[in-house]
Amino acid sequence: MTAQSVTVKKITLIYFLLLSVIGYSQPENQVSVMKDLRPHWLIHQNNEYRSYNHQPTQTIYFWLNTHQRNRLLQIDSRHRFSLYVNNQLVVQKKGDVRISVDSLRSKFTPPLFCAVFSDAGVHHLQTHVSDRVSERDLELLKRSDSYFLDFTIIATLMLIACFAIFWRTNPALTLDYLNVNKLFSFQDKDESKFTLRIASSVNLLIYLFGSFFLALVLLVAFRLAGNQFWLSQRFQVHATSQAFAQWLWLSSIIFLLFLLKLIWLAMLTALFGFRDTVSFQFFNFIRMVLLAVLAIAFLCVIFYAFKVQQSSYFETLIYILSGIFVAGTLIIYFKLLSRMPFHFFHLFSYLCASEIIPLLVLMKVFFY
Repeated sequence: MTAQSVTVKKITLIYFLLLSVIGYSQPENQVSVMKDLRPHWLIHQNNEYRSYNHQPTQTIYFWLNTHQRNRLLQIDSRHRFSLYVNNQLVVQKKGDVRISVDSLRSKFTPPLFCAVFSDAGVHHLQTHVSDRVSERDLELLKRSDSYFLDFTIIATLMLIACFAIFWRTNPALTLDYLNVNKLFSFQDKDESKFTLRIASSVNLLIYLFGSFFLALVLLVAFRLAGNQFWLSQRFQVHATSQAFAQWLWLSSIIFLLFLLKLIWLAMLTALFGFRDTVSFQFFNFIRMVLLAVLAIAFLCVIFYAFKVQQSSYFETLIYILSGIFVAGTLIIYFKLLSRMPFHFFHLFSYLCASEIIPLLVLMKVFFY
């Protein structure tokens, strides 16, 4: 058995194990049907309460119905917030809060008027009321809620087929993109002849493949981590067809960002007087992206092996992905330092413009 066939089998195994995580890592204790309270939000403006319509504010208000029993008030936020009920502080926290409406009714005199305050604004807040259901009804809901698993199975099979085509048609280039040793090597090494042809049709198809792969992993992380990121709130999935539409849309955005980065690097290398740097730098960037996505998939496998189901762990995957991009920026800097004869500050200025500033903008989009 050759080393190439072993590598293919390992990557294929990671794909199928990732499917297992998606299919079986859904929280076992989900026992509620959610009702979004956002349409009932109010703001205090000009000494009166008005309906919330995306106005800039730090406090939102809503009435809590206490006529129904066994209900839960759920508030999710990626920033610290304060919950007040009838002008009394109930909780200050960042993350997920679940409070029994019955307990609030026993402690405060109905009607219950709630206020949620956050220094970061209210765009990141998610407020719901859940009606608890029986275990039998819950099982029926779980059976009907398989659209995301159907989507991930089909999407993963499509990616495996694409990877197999790349492997059969151009194994040398495929191995170059997945070569960890070359990624961490600061010395020049022989690359594939396609490395210098970064705008060739084969490389463009690999960029497109990487876009779809990264988009799929992000959708999985968003799904299991909850609405803790600004971007995850824009890619909600409630049906199989919607999942494919969101996957296509997110992949298109990522692919467009890849092309914009390539054009940006070409402009900067001409401005700073660097030669033969675009191909080298962009190839290593795509290599880092593909290996980072494989690393996140491997962590999902570890979570599945240890039966990790907390959403906070899957939220951590996004932070790990950002950390890998930061480390990749440092690696590219040392690679350029060993190749280019320019002064330290000249090279650092180029790195800031080509890598650091775009990365900060990307992280800003993710977390805020």
